[in-house]
Amino acid sequence: MMKPHIYFNSNIDSPEEWKAALSQHFPNMQYSVGEICDDPDSVDVALVWKLPNRGLADFKNLKAVLSLGAGINQLDPARLPRHVPLARLVDDSLTQTMVEYAKAATFRYHRKFHLFERQTREARWTFVPATIARDTSVGVLGLGELGGAIAKALATEGFNVSGWSRSQKDIEGIATYCGQSGLAEMLAVSDIVINVLPLTDDTRSILNEEFFVQCKRGACLINMGRGHHLVDADLLAAIDAGQIQAATLDVATVEPLPPAHPFWMHPAILVTPHVAGISTPESASVAVAQNIRRALNGEPLAQQVNVSRGY
Repeated sequence: MMKPHIYFNSNIDSPEEWKAALSQHFPNMQYSVGEICDDPDSVDVALVWKLPNRGLADFKNLKAVLSLGAGINQLDPARLPRHVPLARLVDDSLTQTMVEYAKAATFRYHRKFHLFERQTREARWTFVPATIARDTSVGVLGLGELGGAIAKALATEGFNVSGWSRSQKDIEGIATYCGQSGLAEMLAVSDIVINVLPLTDDTRSILNEEFFVQCKRGACLINMGRGHHLVDADLLAAIDAGQIQAATLDVATVEPLPPAHPFWMHPAILVTPHVAGISTPESASVAVAQNIRRALNGEPLAQQVNVSRGY
């Protein structure tokens, strides 16, 4: 029976809940939490949202670093031990909550609730006719496991869905694009644009002035990727110019978003506190336990990250 030593570090996840979930898979595990680990040489796996202040250099026999998120950018890849395999977390609970968020945000714009919210504050009763789903075009940026699930779920709801990715993807019922010309073609017809791209050198600041100019005039943006995908000032300018109608932003370059940031009070922007995708320990521990076993057996990890690409 495996008896791994798991080091846990997160400022947003419950160490107690994760310990209870993982103990179902490894009853005799050793579990360490916090900045100081009493026996760092015996740590097999680091399960972390963010790195501890001291990094992971003290863990000389580390066999894997497992991210508690679907991405790795919060870990500061430059501080990760290059010789240790790294995996991101994708499980059913994360995918389901991401899909739910994308559907909720999409329907909010499709059924004009963002306009009715503003009219409510102005005590204004103005009829705006509804459209049916097939008359609303949704473009999804990123067609990996999460983006693909979002695109398929929205297509099932009847929306006219297309998707763009770094390399060509084929998804039944979804029009797919790649490359700069493909991006421009998709943006030109999308009423709603959803970003779930990974954050890489190529995608950093992709939601910028040039991007917004290519969008269909009056499009709505939903950013579920990373804050550094977005150039804040360019979004504000695009909204002021009427090029972008409204935006839902679940991520920010600095989190929490500073109180003085102009996004908070902007009538066309909805800010949510990085809640789009949530993994429950009970569900996600299955995937984590599988990767712990792989690490201890010297096998490649599921969802293993190519650090040079960033995903």
